[in-house]
Amino acid sequence: MLSDPDIPAERVAAFVRQHTHDVRNGLNGLDLEAALVQEIVTDEEARESLARMRAQVRALAEQMRALAGRFRDPQPHLAPLAARELLAVFREQNSGLPAALEISWDDELGEESVRVDVGMLADLFRELLLNAVAFPSSGPIAVRARCEAGGVLFELSEPKAEALDVAEWGGVPFSSGRRGGYGLGLWTARRIAEANGLSLTREFSSARNLVTRLRFPKD
Repeated sequence: MLSDPDIPAERVAAFVRQHTHDVRNGLNGLDLEAALVQEIVTDEEARESLARMRAQVRALAEQMRALAGRFRDPQPHLAPLAARELLAVFREQNSGLPAALEISWDDELGEESVRVDVGMLADLFRELLLNAVAFPSSGPIAVRARCEAGGVLFELSEPKAEALDVAEWGGVPFSSGRRGGYGLGLWTARRIAEANGLSLTREFSSARNLVTRLRFPKD
């Protein structure tokens, strides 16, 4: 491009939502057509091929739905939840990965509770875990949950073989530190944290650990 136009973020978000909606409509149409053909075809090999095609089409439609969701302003429904239950949600998100990360879980919580949208926090945890998958650690990952003055702290520590500059991570969309990345995962995580009234910070420590901290005010 000859110049970089100054386009408001709201217009970009509206375009993404509309375009993904249109693409999903087309994919749904392809899925219906393939379903009709599948009813007509009698050859078993062809039917299996159509079934695989339909599965791919539906997977693409789901990707479009998820992409559109990233460009909607988070509107949490806050409710009280025991901090220990929220840590269990974190563990469940790791178990749900295609290949669960090796994580040591340190639960130092008591009876503290937080006020969050648990569905959104599940998405946030998953984004952090997927980022850990994309940037492999040089050793076991550690998650520590504890009470601190005025709130609850979840700390994710990832050993790294090389130093990382994390200053810009998650600050703006479409800025990715890995080949093939879209630069939306940590940006989405940050927006979810802010909408739920949380503090999300990341730093590369002197011990060569990438440390992510989530601070929750007490309920």
